[in-house]
Amino acid sequence: MTEKKYRVIQWSSGNVGKASIRGICNRSDLELVGLIVSDEKKNGLDAGTISGIDETGVLASTNIEEVLSIKADCVNYTPLASLRLGDDPDADKKNILFLLRRGFNVVTTVGFLYPKAFGEDFEKEIQDACLEGGSSLHGTGIAPGWLSDLVPLTMSGMSEEISEVRVTESSEFSYYPSEEIVFDTMLMGKSLQQYEQESVRYEGWITGLFSEAIYLIADGIGSNIVNIEKSIDLITSNEDKEIAAGVVKKGTISGQRRKWIGHCDNNVEIIQEAIWRAYPDAAPEWDEPVGMCVEIKGKPNMKINFDHGWNDDPLVSTALHGVHAIPMVCEASPGFKSFLDLPLISSKFN
Repeated sequence: MTEKKYRVIQWSSGNVGKASIRGICNRSDLELVGLIVSDEKKNGLDAGTISGIDETGVLASTNIEEVLSIKADCVNYTPLASLRLGDDPDADKKNILFLLRRGFNVVTTVGFLYPKAFGEDFEKEIQDACLEGGSSLHGTGIAPGWLSDLVPLTMSGMSEEISEVRVTESSEFSYYPSEEIVFDTMLMGKSLQQYEQESVRYEGWITGLFSEAIYLIADGIGSNIVNIEKSIDLITSNEDKEIAAGVVKKGTISGQRRKWIGHCDNNVEIIQEAIWRAYPDAAPEWDEPVGMCVEIKGKPNMKINFDHGWNDDPLVSTALHGVHAIPMVCEASPGFKSFLDLPLISSKFN
């Protein structure tokens, strides 16, 4: 029997985009047929040259409409999230709805993990676009995503009773060399006044992602969210500290701690907590070790700890979990498809 091959257009060629190109080319059931880029310097370059593999014969283009004229089954949409960066916060939503209406299945890493978190109107808009184009949408990631959502859901399959689901991420970014991510996106190294001025979009984006995780878990274990309670704690540095991305100056933000508690109508609580430090000793009063902890309280009590080295390249993992989902999304019925709707996503290489 001849293996079915799904034709894929890759949208973006940053770190996640490059890993996606490699992942698509590594699967025998996927074929890269187009590449959309935003950097004029990459226009006309071979996708293989951009991603560090042999030439593919697919040339990058900044002409979106030209690339979308290529016959394809799926668009793998992986730019930096417009809700956080860019002139138009709604750009990703507009692009994805446009693609779905055009009949492209879409896998994305910019969010869209569980649109129910944003209300019925948002959910209906996506569903209508999918039905119009006969297409499907799947959003994925690591945290939120695989580790924050799929791992606790998998653990819940061993439970007799559940009273609390808790996912705690504790990360430090002294090693991370991107000024754009650490300072511009995460707002580390900003004064409290600067943070207040610049954080509305940031907080909306972060809260949206973790709310999606909470709603997804709730539906997965048969609970209904009544409300989500949020708290935030900011720590400033007591000295100038040089990290890979630049200098965190004394008096500027060096630690951020957020907690979202989803209260359910059956007294279950679903908690997502993110503890982020610009450098390891930024907030010594926060004694959680660097790493991830997924915990379910109930019968039985369960806990899995992931140390700081559990994954040495989360950007690659973010990309590949999306790439490996493409065949399933293409085969799915029209509509939004979460982890609850798709079969197990696993690797498949040539």
